[in-house]
Amino acid sequence: MSTRGLAFGGVMCALGSVCIVLSTLFHIISPLIVASVFFCISAKRGGSLCGVLVVITANLIGFFIGGLGGGEILFSVLLFSPLSIIVSLTARLNRGVAQIAIRTVIIAAFSLAIYILFATALKDVVGMQDEFGLGVYAFGAIWTLVLTIFGFALDRGATIILKRFTKND
Repeated sequence: MSTRGLAFGGVMCALGSVCIVLSTLFHIISPLIVASVFFCISAKRGGSLCGVLVVITANLIGFFIGGLGGGEILFSVLLFSPLSIIVSLTARLNRGVAQIAIRTVIIAAFSLAIYILFATALKDVVGMQDEFGLGVYAFGAIWTLVLTIFGFALDRGATIILKRFTKND
């Protein structure tokens, strides 16, 4: 990794960790969406290793400064950070219909796995077994659809930002 790439990764890590800390301090999820854009940009520009290192470092910094708070750090660690890395790793699968279908299945499978993890935690750990009905499974389908669309929007937004701000590279 070059010095320039290391500096770019450091800036993306700092911006991502600030977003994570803001999310834990104010108990809102929207800064995590911005952090996932930063993580996706760092993985697209610096490569997958740079992206993974930026994600791990930013989440550790966010955890040590912000703490567990209301659980927003769990959303960052389990949902938004891995989703941004998966989106950036599958970004090359945008050529044909078959590749886009494979990419959609990968992102949807990740989204569904995270939903099942959260639903299992609510059901078994918290003890909400009687409240689980058809609405929970309908929410799971909507969750998967929305996060899959978010994955494609995240990729497109990161590509536009990279083209705009790294024109001369």
